[in-house]
Amino acid sequence: MASTRYWLDRLYLVYFLVHLPVLFCVDLVPLYPTALWVPPSSPLHFLYDLRVYYIETYNDQFFAPPPAPIPSFFPLFAFLELVFHLPVSLWAVGAFLRGDGGKQSALGGRSELLLLVYGIETALTTATCMYEALLWDPAVVTVQQKVVLLGGLYGGYLAVAILLTSDMYTRLVNRLDAVEARKKAE
Repeated sequence: MASTRYWLDRLYLVYFLVHLPVLFCVDLVPLYPTALWVPPSSPLHFLYDLRVYYIETYNDQFFAPPPAPIPSFFPLFAFLELVFHLPVSLWAVGAFLRGDGGKQSALGGRSELLLLVYGIETALTTATCMYEALLWDPAVVTVQQKVVLLGGLYGGYLAVAILLTSDMYTRLVNRLDAVEARKKAE
């Protein structure tokens, strides 16, 4: 069990290490003042170029410029990434790096509860985005583009979120069962 937790914790560390640059370089960019990233002379113009590349490569309509319709839930999801994903991701990198290097997870019950909530929220918001993307007009986003976008990019996030949710749920249930067993033994 400890070995499995170690490898899962390493997977989560990699996930959060990847998620942080995605947050700063893709997801949160629309919240930055446009003067910082849109004009060619701006200091963060590479973010504009990255965004153009991302849209041209994956045709993700959530990030496409107008007249692409942005669903009403999407600004809320971006806000959640700023106020919830970003702080949890920064904390999680530190928490997983503090592991003992092999046998034990660095997480306690409160950490597992936080990551359970994070996993549920991430799974629900990602699944919502995936469902919306499935409904995009095939004349705008081809089936092949949807397969890459949903199967690869969004699908990977959903898979990790579901794994994280089920793993943290199991860890918390095991903690509660251990407490109950001790109480019964007294």
